[in-house]
Parts: sequence; C-alpha cells; structure tokens
Amino acid sequence: MSRRAIGVSALVHYLKETMEGNPILHGILVEGEISNLRIPYSGHWYFSLKDERAGISCVMFASSNRRTAFVPKNGDKVIICGDVSVYEAGGTMQIIVQTMQPSGIGDLFMQLEALKKKLSAEGLFQEDHKKKIPPYPMRIALITGNQTAGREDVLITLKRRWPIAEIAEYPCPVQGKGAAGEICKALMKADKGQYDVILLVRGGGSLEDLWCFNDEQLAHAIYNAGTPLITGIGHETDFTIADYAADVRANTPTGAAETAVPDQNEVLAQLQQWQIRMYKAVQNRIDQDHARVRHLKESSVFLRPERIYSEQSNLLNYLEERLMRFTDVPKDERHELNELIHSFYAALETKKQALKKQLDQDHTQMILAINHKLAADHEQLKLQKHVLDQSIKLDTEAARSRLGMQIKLLDAYSPLKAMERGYSIVSKNNRAVSSIQDVAEQDTILIQMKDGSLHAAVISKEKKHDESKTDL
Repeated sequence: MSRRAIGVSALVHYLKETMEGNPILHGILVEGEISNLRIPYSGHWYFSLKDERAGISCVMFASSNRRTAFVPKNGDKVIICGDVSVYEAGGTMQIIVQTMQPSGIGDLFMQLEALKKKLSAEGLFQEDHKKKIPPYPMRIALITGNQTAGREDVLITLKRRWPIAEIAEYPCPVQGKGAAGEICKALMKADKGQYDVILLVRGGGSLEDLWCFNDEQLAHAIYNAGTPLITGIGHETDFTIADYAADVRANTPTGAAETAVPDQNEVLAQLQQWQIRMYKAVQNRIDQDHARVRHLKESSVFLRPERIYSEQSNLLNYLEERLMRFTDVPKDERHELNELIHSFYAALETKKQALKKQLDQDHTQMILAINHKLAADHEQLKLQKHVLDQSIKLDTEAARSRLGMQIKLLDAYSPLKAMERGYSIVSKNNRAVSSIQDVAEQDTILIQMKDGSLHAAVISKEKKHDESKTDL
C-alpha cells in the first residue's frame, strides 16, 4: 500500500504545532555557550547556543532583552529560559528566549524561574488585583535598610517633590539570611498604619544581594496587603518576585518616590489655573444673576404691580357703564349681572394677590440661591487659599533652611575664621599682599590679627628656597 506524500510546508507546520503544543518545551531552561551573536538595528538578539556536541538557534526579542542586566558576547556561558518553536520559512528549530542569566548563578536563576511560575499560576501577579496609587498621598510608609543610599535618595526626592507628606520609616535588613522575614514583618506592621502608600526600596546589587526579595512569603505578604505598594529594587534591569507582586514597580528607589508623589510645583500651577477658572466662573454667574435681578426689578410687575389691576378695573368700569345704559334690561337680570360683575372683581383681586405672592416668593428664593452660591464659592476659595498658603509656607521654610546652610558655609570660609586659628592678613594700601613681589624694602604694611592690627615696615626680602623668610 503506497503512502501519500505531503508538502514541505505541511511537514514544517506540523512540527511547529507539535513543539509549541508540548508543555515540556514551554519555559524550558537551557545552558550553553553563545556563538554567532548578531544584534541588528531592531535590537533583537539572534545567536546560537551550543555545547561540545550540539547547537540550536535562538532569538531574544528587544521587548525581552531590555530587561537583561548585561549584553552577552560570543563565548559567554549562559542559562536561558524560553519556548521551543520552529521557524517555518527556514524549517529550523529555535528557542524564543524570555530571560537570560550568566551560567555562574544558574541554580539561583532556576529557583527564581520556578518560583515565578508557581506564584503566577496561583494568581499573585494578576493585573486586576493591583491597587491604584492615590494621586495626592499625605501619609507614606518607607520600608528599606537603615542609613542606606536608597533611603537617602527616596527621602530627598519625597521632600523635594511633595514636602507636605508625612513619612514614617520602617527600617529592616534588605540583604542576607533572614532579611526576607524581617521585610515581611515591617510590611505587615506598616499595612496596619493607615498609610496612603507603602514604598519598598533597595539600591542596586547582584542577584545574590537582591535574593531576599525573591521570597514566596514576601510575595504573599505584598499580595495580601491592603495598602497600595510600590517597589524600587535595584536598577532598571533588576526584576524580583516582589516587583511582580507589587501594585507598581519602579526601576530605582528614586523612581519609586517619583511614582508615589506628584511634583508640588506642578500641583501649585494646576491649583492656580483652577483658582482662575473658578473665579471667572463664579464672577460670570454672579454677573448673570445680577443682570436677571436687575431686569426683574426694572419690569412693570415690580415697579407698578397695581397697574395690572388698574387697567382691568378701568375696562370693567367702562363695560359696566355701557351695560347700565340698557334701561330696558329687566330688573332681575340687571341684579344678576351686577352679581357677576362683583364676582369678577373678587376673582381679579384674588388673582392679583396670588400673582404678587408668587413674585415675592420667586424673588426671595432667587436671592437665597445667589447668597448660597456665593457662600459656597467663598468657602471653596478659602480652602484653595489655605492649600496655597501651606505650600508657600513650606517653600519659604525650605528656602530659609537653604539660606542658613549657605550662610554657615560662607562663614566657615571667612578669613576671620582663619585669623581665629592664628593666621593673619597682610595688606599694603588696602590691597592684600600674597607675594614678596607685592612689596619693596622700607614699605609700610598692615598686619591684621583677630584682636587688632600691626603697622610694620619691610626691612628686607628673601625668596623662599628651603625655609627662607621675610624680616620685618
């Protein structure tokens, strides 16, 4: 029985689907030596991974390799993690690389990848669970090492960008054995403090230095925290389990601080714009309401409300006179007509009073509404003024502090300070003498000391060779 031949593309496509459908070939860890490395303008890495007996083509796209802490070169021994696939156009098997680490830290890297897969499957990295960072946090918790560069960077950035925030520190070890447990304790304690946001930061280091942030217990503590949390661990290329579990990941401690708070200068500028817009809106509303009130006051209803009654009354009198001229109208019908006229008068008076009452009520309600709106707008403006005053006060205090430091610095470099330590200032004709070339023999010079001055004459001059001196 003859077998039916298939096309090359069908075979290659079948192999591709078979490999990509095999879970064993997903996220596989492979160790080998890099060769034939090629980095085109696109930023993708194309290379072969080989050992002493075989080799395989690999590609690491720019979206993945930008998270790698180093740029590899031919001959480097590395451990990669990726998915085995087939490049159909060439019919070649290849690995789509997701992560890469030097071979020397292979055990840690494999542990990290295994833990990442486990926690991801448990849902600890899901985007829909992550909490939003409040735009204007007033209470911030900082978890980091005590007296570290990362801590200083965060504090400087927070005070520069958002000095009105209250900062509470929870110092703990951020490296070494037992550090992960201490970080968990600090996090759980800070989470109970009713803070707007928590910053978990540490400066750069090797994979081993940052290993305490790749802890399963810490990942669960971050996931279960009720307070929004921002991480700033290491540098841009450093990704830890804590970064994946956090609500927001920043690339450095400084970046975490910048992510947590707005820039006070931008907020002040925005407040000023809002204040201007609010003032214009309130002023326009007031002008419109004043125009409406003025129009109502100038209308005939307010100026001469009796005019309506008077005009109708005159009309009725005219009609009554015409009716009375008909003398041939029976007496009983005339009486009935008079009753109708009186009823009409009464109804007209009632209508007039109701209209006047309604106009009075509308006028009162309008005045109350205008006053209420003005009071509310006034309170809003007072609140905005208070915020601006507080910001200006903080800026003034910061400027005063910087000025004090500059004054102390200038004072430290003052010549008077040097004179207190036994030095003196020599001058001639109000000009400082810094060299023997500035004076001649028999010249009169002035020597200033901390408690007074001396007038002296130059007897002789000698150039300094070993320990020569000038006699006075």
